[in-house]
Amino acid sequence: MKIALSGYYGFDNAGDEALLAAITSSISRLQPDADFTVFSGNPGQTSSLHGFHAAYHKNPLAVIRELRTADLLISGGGSIFQDITSALSLPYYIAVVALAKLLGKPVVFYAQGVGPINRPFSRFLMRLVANRVDLITLRDTASSRLLLEMGVNRPPLMVTADPVFSLQPDETDASWVKNLLASYGISGQSLVGVAVRHWPALEGYQSQLARLLDELVQRGHQVLFVPMSYPEDVGESRRVAGLMERDAVILDQHLTSQQHLALIDHMGLMIAVRLHALIFAANRGIPFAGIAYDPKVEAFLQSFGLVPLPQEYPGMKEQIDSLLEDSDLHARIRLRAVEMRTQAVQNAHLAIGLVKRSPR
Repeated sequence: MKIALSGYYGFDNAGDEALLAAITSSISRLQPDADFTVFSGNPGQTSSLHGFHAAYHKNPLAVIRELRTADLLISGGGSIFQDITSALSLPYYIAVVALAKLLGKPVVFYAQGVGPINRPFSRFLMRLVANRVDLITLRDTASSRLLLEMGVNRPPLMVTADPVFSLQPDETDASWVKNLLASYGISGQSLVGVAVRHWPALEGYQSQLARLLDELVQRGHQVLFVPMSYPEDVGESRRVAGLMERDAVILDQHLTSQQHLALIDHMGLMIAVRLHALIFAANRGIPFAGIAYDPKVEAFLQSFGLVPLPQEYPGMKEQIDSLLEDSDLHARIRLRAVEMRTQAVQNAHLAIGLVKRSPR
């Protein structure tokens, strides 16, 4: 069974690389003979990191060649169908889907987080192509509502969960992280992780967050900035840390998905702008607070009964204090994470079933 994967792969984004690892590992557990080809922005890096054949995503001949011999195209997961970060992103990813369908291949949108999609042309493309795919699974109900609103209603729409909930670190990852923390002089402290990103619409939150982090340090916590998109997020981490009056540590290093998960095991709290920092924390049963730069963050927080972290200090402090004082929070997050892990694995069952039902 040959499966092609199209997504934001090969760009050093921890969340998207975790998605790739989660999707392929979930499918491999159910279908050991699965053979993967990844459309990547950096094929050499993707092959080295994940061990799969990769083709350059902007080489049309390579993409066509791989799709011709594929039994299935998996589009996603992640948030590739949106037109906020770029007007060209959605047309590219939807074109790969359209090409696969022209070649007669089954296509699944795999645990996608869809939107925002504001441009009329983008909405037209989604309606035109998404109605012709074979299955759509979504990681939140907001994405389902948006697709229905745009007129996407022909393939089955199923709300499952982000594939990353199926990932687990192993003992090697745990040992590596333990040594990493020791190298930064971190041991036996109450650790607060912070994952930020530059986002113009959020401008001004940095000083408020720095004030909150100073207070947490004063109360005995160690603050660790974790760039989820490396090295892109290092600059914003330094910016926030530079506004602090007390010391914080910036993890200026690339980590694999499983190493990120093992690192979060050491934390008592994660404060993040990056969605997958929140998902990683939830995966490990760690309390988290999210600064919403995008509806997908708000949708994820809502699935755990949480609201976005206010961008002004008084509201920030009130919410963080509430999280830290809630003695039952760890257990509730773990219980919900178990449910989402089951739903995440369901994506793989559905994708494999699609191939087995399709005529060869």
